Amino acid sequence: MKVNVLKTRAFYQSLSEDYLCGCAYCQSYRMQVKSAYPRIAAHLETLGVDVEMPFELIFFDSDENGMLDYIGCQYIVFGSCDDAFYAEIDRVPFCKAEFHPSTEISDEHFVLDFGPIKLKSPGGT
Repeated sequence: MKVNVLKTRAFYQSLSEDYLCGCAYCQSYRMQVKSAYPRIAAHLETLGVDVEMPFELIFFDSDENGMLDYIGCQYIVFGSCDDAFYAEIDRVPFCKAEFHPSTEISDEHFVLDFGPIKLKSPGGT
């Protein structure tokens, strides 16, 4: 993985609140992810990524314990990444996303995907 950290950081700093999904599940993710997964948040920061500004989130309904499975947490990263890239942080797998919405970005970039992770559901106990 070859990341353009400065360009990635500038991209996230340029985003407005309009970029973010306003649904309760996405808002809940943004409020919890940094404290629930500090090592993942710290790693993303070294890449220039703001963990509280996901590009796309994929999740399942909450379980009987009020926990929600976020099976795909996707972020735009400027640079290049081999299709076979794989890493783990705290047993959470990271890879280059194979499927994601169009980024509508022409500069060299990729979508980084990690998960699954568990966070309290917005309506969870």
